[in-house]
Amino acid sequence: MGRDKALSYSSNPELWLTSVSITLLCIALIVIIGYYLSDKNRSIFTKFLGVLFFTRFIFLHGYMTGLGHWDLTNSLPLHLCGISSLVIIFIMFKYNQSMYEYLVLLGIPSAIHSILTPQFINGWDGYYFPEFYLSHGAILLAPLYLSINYNYKLRLHSWISAFRNGLILAFFIGLINLLIGYSYGIMPNYLYLCEAPIADNPLLFTTQWPYYFFVLVAFMFIHIVIIYYIFKLIGKVETSK
Repeated sequence: MGRDKALSYSSNPELWLTSVSITLLCIALIVIIGYYLSDKNRSIFTKFLGVLFFTRFIFLHGYMTGLGHWDLTNSLPLHLCGISSLVIIFIMFKYNQSMYEYLVLLGIPSAIHSILTPQFINGWDGYYFPEFYLSHGAILLAPLYLSINYNYKLRLHSWISAFRNGLILAFFIGLINLLIGYSYGIMPNYLYLCEAPIADNPLLFTTQWPYYFFVLVAFMFIHIVIIYYIFKLIGKVETSK
C-alpha cells in the first residue's frame, strides 16, 4: 500500500493518449490476425495467447517478489481485473460460457475504465507501467476476440446472473479482506471495498465510505446492462434459452 499512482488525460495528456492508443491498436491487430487465420491456426493462436497471458501473470508476481513489493494485502489477484486476468488464461484453453459472460459483462467495463482512468497500485516505475496496459488490454481483448473470431454469444438475460454473481463475489472478497486484516493487522482493499480508488474517474463523485461503494454497485449494474444490450443489438445474445 502507499505506492498507488493515477494517470489521467488532464495530468499528462501525451502519455495518456499514447498509452491508450497503443493498447487499443494492439487489441485490434490481434483480433484481426485471429479473424483471418484458418480454424486450425486460429485454435493454435488462441492457445498461444493463453500461454502469453499465463506468462505475463507469472512474470508479474516474480517481478514483484524480486523487488520486495509482493505482499498479502496488495498483491493477490482479487480486484475485478485481477480475477479477470486469471479467467482469460483458462478460457483461452477451454471455453466456458459462464467465464465468457463474466468477461463480457464485468471484464469489459472494468478494463475500459482501468485503461481510461488507470490506477497503478504498485506505482509505474520499471515494468509496472507497460504491465498495467498489457494486463488490462488482455482483459479487454479476450472477450472481443472470442466474440468476433468464434461467434460466441451471451445467454438470454445473462445480465441478471452477472450482476448477482458480482455481488456474491464482492461478499466473499469482503470476507477475505476481513480475514487478512484480522490475521495480519493490516486491512487489504481488494475490490476497493474499504477505500475508494484514487483513479481520476468522473463517475465516482464521492470517495466517502460506504457511500462510494453504493455508487460503484449502481454503476456496475448500469454498465452490465449497457454492455448486454450492445451485444444484443449486434446479434451477440442468444434469442432463446
